[in-house]
Amino acid sequence: MKGRSGGRPVKSSKQYLHQVIAEYEALDRELPCIRKFPTPPAAQPLCLCVETSPEEDLTHLEVLQALEAELPGAMENGCVSSIRYENMNVICGTAGRRDRWLITVTDFQTRSRLLRSGLCLRGLPYPLVRHDDLLLDDYRLHLRRSLVRRRMLEALGAEPTED
Repeated sequence: MKGRSGGRPVKSSKQYLHQVIAEYEALDRELPCIRKFPTPPAAQPLCLCVETSPEEDLTHLEVLQALEAELPGAMENGCVSSIRYENMNVICGTAGRRDRWLITVTDFQTRSRLLRSGLCLRGLPYPLVRHDDLLLDDYRLHLRRSLVRRRMLEALGAEPTED
């Protein structure tokens, strides 16, 4: 006896539900911490990022000194407008995420130079990347999880809510 639920046989609905739940759980194991976004991130083309492990416990002064080694007088000359620390573990409510140091420059020439050179922090080389690229990756993961969550709630017959 096949019952019908939402136009699908009960057995296939249960299979679909199990598939969606398995996909959600797999995503959760693969990516336990995904940053949430209420709106798409705004472009910041002059913002660069260096990721470091939380154990390194860097200071703003160390990042500034590394910048000054690449661009003498970077702050005084106006090539760099800000250095900001982002604790990704606090933002995502987890542990094990890399910290982000955001460096905002004032022109594309400085950005290109720093992207090529990277920074030397505590004697070790660190690449700089465009912060927009990292945010876009984070946003894509957020959308992926939201979609899987929505599908799971729809399969359960619940109304999806905003993340």
